[in-house]
Amino acid sequence: MTKEKFVIGLDLGGTNIKGALLDMDGHTREKIRISTLAEQGAEKVVDRMAGVVEDLIQWGNLDKSQILGVGVGVPGQLDYRAGKVKFAPNLHWRDFPLREELVRRLGVPVFLENDGNVAALGEKWAGAAREARNVLAITIGTGIGGGILVDGRIYRGSGGSAAEVGHMIMDENGPLCNCGRRGCLETLTAAPAILRQAREAIAAGRKTSLAAQKELDAKDVFIAAERGDLVAREIIERVSHYLGLAIANLINVLNPDMVVIGGGVARAGDILINPIREKALAHSLEAAAEVVRIVPAHLGNDAGCIGAGALVFQELEVRLV
Repeated sequence: MTKEKFVIGLDLGGTNIKGALLDMDGHTREKIRISTLAEQGAEKVVDRMAGVVEDLIQWGNLDKSQILGVGVGVPGQLDYRAGKVKFAPNLHWRDFPLREELVRRLGVPVFLENDGNVAALGEKWAGAAREARNVLAITIGTGIGGGILVDGRIYRGSGGSAAEVGHMIMDENGPLCNCGRRGCLETLTAAPAILRQAREAIAAGRKTSLAAQKELDAKDVFIAAERGDLVAREIIERVSHYLGLAIANLINVLNPDMVVIGGGVARAGDILINPIREKALAHSLEAAAEVVRIVPAHLGNDAGCIGAGALVFQELEVRLV
């Protein structure tokens, strides 16, 4: 009797590695999350990624022959054909042969994709964008990721680096980004940027409930804003302003029928999504604004690993055509 086949999706983040074991119907059978520990270096991170795969196989009571492949969402620029990470600023990787290293450890096919693209694919496959054809996905977390689907398939661009929306320059005199440039969207709106603005306000002596927090987190800023803290509200207003303008520009260029906003920071909900939507639509061209829906992601933290699993199916389909 033929054994059932599965795929594994990995979402490699600056903070966590998330993995999911998916069956051929796209149902998640097992999930796991561990710390990335990027400061230990690339080889150690790859060891941890391989460990997640091995654990999922073991937990599913499978043997490796049942795994069609492993898809990986990577937070950075890729050489898609060579399977290399060209630059992942939040991991401090350059020209790292990630696919080769994982194949060597695991002995199964491995497919790499930008994390924003796999998040978009996950939402198209099993989330908010099931009925959409042309999709822009924005993930707001440790960094800002983006993904573009055209007629349901990933748009990579000529060099594989399309949809790096986190590195749109929004203020050329703004904070220094890990990419080496100043004023990237990521430096103004991602979780570290929210924390930086909160700490700057506290250091300046602004009256805010955030000063009482011992271990300040980005979610604390949203909680304080919901409770009426003026400093927290100012921070959220700035963040939503920049994100709204960036999304408006992308809507005008891409003319998608859906924009999906996800990532850890986006779990703040309406207090962030509503002003982003309002700003984006106000600055979009009328023809583009009429057809686009701006919605929160449905898959939450699972979008990346589910999308990475969907990537395996999409890539194998391409190879079988």
